[in-house]
Amino acid sequence: MKINALFAALLLVVITCRAANAQSATASGDSLTTIAGKWAGTFDGASSGKFELVINQDSNRKLSGQVIMLADDGNRYPADLKTVAWENGKLSASYVDGDGAEVKFSGNYAKPALKGTWKSEDGQASGTWQASR
Repeated sequence: MKINALFAALLLVVITCRAANAQSATASGDSLTTIAGKWAGTFDGASSGKFELVINQDSNRKLSGQVIMLADDGNRYPADLKTVAWENGKLSASYVDGDGAEVKFSGNYAKPALKGTWKSEDGQASGTWQASR
């Protein structure tokens, strides 16, 4: 009888800890639903402008998406994300720009925006960016 009560108490502690961890992960922005969707942003540095970031999540929780550069004349220049990862509230991704150069960017989620840095593969161009919904 004492073993059953001890087992039940231990099970209750484990369930409570898991629930608390799940809540804190969501509250800190670690949930994939935090990052999925459409973001509008700006970037500065070696060049500056506006962009849209679209991040999709499939049924297997795999992320994909696009960066759409927005030119002053209204033209839109989309580029598929080559890589994209979301872990511990941090986004890291890359794409190949219109000139064939890989651009890597990363950022953190700080309600209500994503903010971070970007760098071209050759290291010659870099800067900061931010985006919000």
